[in-house]
Amino acid sequence: MNTTTMNYTTRSQVENFAGRVFSDVSDTQFNAYMLSAEQFINNDLGYNSATTSSGIMAESIVREKNPGKVDNYGNLVIDVRKAPVNFDVNGNPIVTLVEYNFGGVRVPLQTTDGKTNALNTILEVSENRQKIYYPSIYFLPYLPSVTPTRKTNLYALRDVMFWVDISYVGGYTIVPSDITMAANYLTLSYLTQRDNPNNAFSIKQGQYQVQFQSNNPRFTKGQPVNQMYDIVDRLLQPYRRVTW
Repeated sequence: MNTTTMNYTTRSQVENFAGRVFSDVSDTQFNAYMLSAEQFINNDLGYNSATTSSGIMAESIVREKNPGKVDNYGNLVIDVRKAPVNFDVNGNPIVTLVEYNFGGVRVPLQTTDGKTNALNTILEVSENRQKIYYPSIYFLPYLPSVTPTRKTNLYALRDVMFWVDISYVGGYTIVPSDITMAANYLTLSYLTQRDNPNNAFSIKQGQYQVQFQSNNPRFTKGQPVNQMYDIVDRLLQPYRRVTW
């Protein structure tokens, strides 16, 4: 039984990747290696226990606080921390709250046009679903009605330091193949490390002689160092978030 948290990979996927069956490794120990691989990936990408409970996978984010940014066109730009932003069946980004926050003043912003049409959002989302754009003219809703009563230009906020609270659904609904491949590499590395914990690359039994690889993690000419972490680094690069 697989007890890893996000199922970035499975035992069968790792063994298929390795081209061999690890019959001497129990399910409990195998799962421990896969869990370590997941935690390595999450920490590398910034998805640790302090930022999310679901790794890169989709979850509901409640009141994520982001610095407010207004672009040259006067639009409010929100760089979300749990990409990609998810959409509903009608093509609306699943965003339930956008709130301007400055000096203890909280102003909820209208996110829909107040109509019953299927595509009723006034939000735009970047192609990579990492940024949410709020139009330069934003609405102050008349509560409890969703009908906006007046509009305020955001352009005046360009030079003001403020915060935006946002609630949305973000993350992947299916594990990307790059993430699975990185998890396969890491899990296989832990499995092979188990048989060779000191990283010896040459052992001579007659007159007992052991040689070890260089401490340099990068490839050095003439020395057979493990390049697995370089491969994992390239696989994970597109998923890193520089705004964490």
